[in-house]
Amino acid sequence: MRLACLFVPDFPLAALLRVEPELRGEPVVVADAPGPRARLLAVSTAAARQGVTTNLTVAQAVAIDASLVVRPISTDLLRAAQAALCDAAESFSPRVEDSGNGVAYLDLDGLGTLFDGRHGEAASKLARRQTTEHRQQNPTLANVEESVVCCLSSGVSPHWESQLANALAQRAAHLGLDAHVGVAGSKVAAALAARNGGGVTVIPRGEEWSFLAPVPVALLAPSPELAATLQRWGIRCIGELAALPASAVGARLGPEGVQLVRRARGEDERPLVPRPLPLHFEEGIDLEYGIDGLEPFCFVLRGLLDRLTARLAVRGFICGDLRLSLRLATRGRDERTVTVAAPSNDVKALLTLIRLQLEVHPPPAAIEAVWVAAVPERLRAAQLDLFRPNGPAPARLAVTLARLTAICGAERVGAPQVADTHRPDAYGLAAFAPNQQVESRESRVERENGLRKSASLSTLNCRLSTEILPLALRAVRPPQAVEVFCTRDRPEFVRGARLAGRVVHAAGPWRVQGEWWSAGRYARDYYDAQLSDGCVYRLYCDLTTRSWFVEGIYD
Repeated sequence: MRLACLFVPDFPLAALLRVEPELRGEPVVVADAPGPRARLLAVSTAAARQGVTTNLTVAQAVAIDASLVVRPISTDLLRAAQAALCDAAESFSPRVEDSGNGVAYLDLDGLGTLFDGRHGEAASKLARRQTTEHRQQNPTLANVEESVVCCLSSGVSPHWESQLANALAQRAAHLGLDAHVGVAGSKVAAALAARNGGGVTVIPRGEEWSFLAPVPVALLAPSPELAATLQRWGIRCIGELAALPASAVGARLGPEGVQLVRRARGEDERPLVPRPLPLHFEEGIDLEYGIDGLEPFCFVLRGLLDRLTARLAVRGFICGDLRLSLRLATRGRDERTVTVAAPSNDVKALLTLIRLQLEVHPPPAAIEAVWVAAVPERLRAAQLDLFRPNGPAPARLAVTLARLTAICGAERVGAPQVADTHRPDAYGLAAFAPNQQVESRESRVERENGLRKSASLSTLNCRLSTEILPLALRAVRPPQAVEVFCTRDRPEFVRGARLAGRVVHAAGPWRVQGEWWSAGRYARDYYDAQLSDGCVYRLYCDLTTRSWFVEGIYD
């Protein structure tokens, strides 16, 4: 079995820099809580040069260097960063174990055919292109890809495992995480390779012992008492610890010492335990101060959508409906759902949808925290037809529909649908899903017969057109309310916002009524009336409200 370990050093700091990439290179410290008494969890390289360490409080660190940027970490940022790390692993292998705190394992068995020869080069180019695009969008991540190196022992020539490991590190960098990758035959060896090597480290098969022997014992994370005991014994590296007899270690150091020796020998405490990752994609951020303007809030929201769509893309999903959760300055919450008619990963279109809803229904107070969750959808491939021209690509069609939804609203974008009713002006609107299935032979024959019949009917209509001129009714949607003056229940004069005139000729009434068993019952008297302006209109009187409407104009 071959396993890979994804390890993110200084995970709280990496989770913060993923959200605020502009702080890279700055003296940043991450605290476990707000306030001067909070303990430091991680410090950046620039802050460590000033003598700041993780065993200090915020007040002590600021006393050393007043220019420090102090940020309290939230569980939402840590959870989103860990989920992004698992998304990067899941995009390569379906067998992933989430170990938490910036560590994830994945099974590499069976992936050799995907990362061997030309396939491996194509996969590496794809991951490198994604990282380059992400660096162009976030210039502060320019040094992420440069930290990815390949350390092969014994001068072994590059293998598909090194190609996969480099692509895995680049995929994590695409999601904003500077991860180290270790590949070995056991979880312990892979974790130590990731922690000790830096960048990408691949241990060839059967050479785990030669690699682990010079590794410091501190990477096994022994307890302080056990570390002090090993220090007194003069044991500095894992090879010296693994050479001790297990029975003697158990008698002197107890169960913890035996477990430490087993890990030093590369023996896993438990095998890989893969679990299906939940299809839950959420990004959030706690703001430093309340935002009550739409423009600054959209600036913050764009960063959340960028990270959210990047995670969806590496898992092969596109963004469906969005769930927006806002924490207000009044300690209340504003929960809303933004409907996306056509799933898409176009950040601009998604941001426009949220912006339109916030303009119509603004939050009642300033926003102090925001969370955005996406409903994942699959982009289904379209089946082409040999006898029809190719339609638009599904991805482009989805983006176009998302932009139309942002402009017109989700309730106004779709495909017309025949309503199951006899109401004259009834219609329906369904989700736009063009039917691109291949036409069967029977339906093609029926369609050809129908074309022949329609051709013969058109010939007959051409002969009759010299005697009878057909009229076309141009529908008015929605019907326009007018005022009608009647004499003996016959319309005599019509007056409205855009028309007025005396009735010259009128035909009718034709009564239409139905759905008497429901609240949507209707009863109407229809008339065709020619007014003094020379136009012929279709009028109807609603017998329930005694109101008159113009439903259409004859051309």
